[in-house]
Amino acid sequence: MATPSKLSEILVVGGTGAQGNPVRQIRSPPSNSRPPINQSQRTQSSSKRDSAARQRDLHVAFRGVYGAWVNTDGFTLGEKNELFYAMRAYEIAVSEGVTHYVWANIDYALRKAGWDERYHCGHTDAKGRVGDFILAQGQAHIKSTLFTTGPYMEMLFDGMFVPEERSDGTIVWANPASDGKIPLISLLDVGAYVLWIFDNIERSAGMDLEVATDQVSFKDIVKVFTRVTGKPALHVPLPMDEYMDKAEPYPNAPVNSIGGQNRIDDESNMTWRENFTAWWRFWSEGIGATRDFALLTEILPKRIKSLEEWMYKVDYQGKRKSVLKDLEDLRATQCDAGH
Repeated sequence: MATPSKLSEILVVGGTGAQGNPVRQIRSPPSNSRPPINQSQRTQSSSKRDSAARQRDLHVAFRGVYGAWVNTDGFTLGEKNELFYAMRAYEIAVSEGVTHYVWANIDYALRKAGWDERYHCGHTDAKGRVGDFILAQGQAHIKSTLFTTGPYMEMLFDGMFVPEERSDGTIVWANPASDGKIPLISLLDVGAYVLWIFDNIERSAGMDLEVATDQVSFKDIVKVFTRVTGKPALHVPLPMDEYMDKAEPYPNAPVNSIGGQNRIDDESNMTWRENFTAWWRFWSEGIGATRDFALLTEILPKRIKSLEEWMYKVDYQGKRKSVLKDLEDLRATQCDAGH
């Protein structure tokens, strides 16, 4: 195993996405266990198609760093290819002597649902399998932590959870969600959790840290929204097929169609409809509502603790907004205010 002469930085792999962006923006003094966390000049994209170049680049990127936060782009790679590249990233990090490896994980839906194929969601299960693989290797050669997130609370701004407004002003969430609790995590707290992981290696090593801000059903979302804004709101449950007919990009679209020209296609890919049918089932039936909020509050006492608090904090009015742009503006406002 290579031993870096100077452990100088935290590498962020996949730092341009919704979750990676707040991780990249961490700024902190060194702790007793690691160097300063700064935006690495070696932040890596995960969208290159040249496999040989990708692996060579990872060797260079991991060399000489203290720790790494890694998030592969499953929507570009596809389920099968993400398994290979994510496992190789971990192996290369071990070979290059990285001290602490943090995998940006998602709940392994198929396993949590008791191996019921109706819950096989390709873009979450690939990450969950990799997470299981990483922890199974133990902590002798490299310290590893899973940072497990569910749907982002900011998807109420930009994504699957954006409502529509009727002509009478009623805000309507029309989707196939059941009545289970969904563990929503605000991106505003992601960076602080990741900083805690790196600062507390003696505790976080070997941990699967499942994070959420609040666990809520869509009935809860409607009630909280009306309480916060005073606006009338409804959740209209739709049959899955009716929703999918409206929501899928085009008939039989592959799930990684949003990866554009860089996407990798083969027969292992699920269709968009298959993937997100399982996605809606898993999350909205409450199968992923397994978060330990006492632990999360112990780790991050100043975390956002409820959907209501988040709505007040971001002035949520049920309008569509760009997630990354608004997060950057909100952080700038908080910094200016001394928060």
